[in-house]
Amino acid sequence: MATHTKNPVDIERVEQKEEDEEEIQKLEKKEKHLDTIIEGQDKRLNDLQSAAFNIANYYFVFQGVILTIVCNGSQTLKPSDRWFLFTLCILAVLLNLFAFFKIGNKYNKTKAEQEDIVSQRNQVYQNIQKLRRDDKPTEKFINHFEQRKRNIYLGLFIIFFLGFAVVVLVGCWKFLGNQIK
Repeated sequence: MATHTKNPVDIERVEQKEEDEEEIQKLEKKEKHLDTIIEGQDKRLNDLQSAAFNIANYYFVFQGVILTIVCNGSQTLKPSDRWFLFTLCILAVLLNLFAFFKIGNKYNKTKAEQEDIVSQRNQVYQNIQKLRRDDKPTEKFINHFEQRKRNIYLGLFIIFFLGFAVVVLVGCWKFLGNQIK
């Protein structure tokens, strides 16, 4: 009866394959964990976006009410009331812009963190593909200008808010100032 001895190269391949399978399982678990984090960040980004839209809506409605009062109630308002309405408008501008800026910064920070985690997940995916010896091209998209673009958009929205505030403030001052004449 002949004894069959295994070739040392075959033994190494089997051991390497087992190690690779263990590593693939670890990487797949890490990939799932990163996917869970990304989903949580998507929800947070949606919540921050909703909060920003709510603040913007409340801001425009409040300023519209003030402007409507000034335009329609200019016969009952005294010129001395313009300081009150002007101060009220400025306070609304400051509070809403501060809140909008804070939410915008949180949004930008969360989005940057999400992009970093997506990059990590892509790297894990590439490692899994290498271990499986699957040379399929992987999708990896990182845009280094996204953070700058988001900051520019935030700045443009704030400028738009300030422009609207200037219109309301000038309206308060001019409509009530015309009663002095």
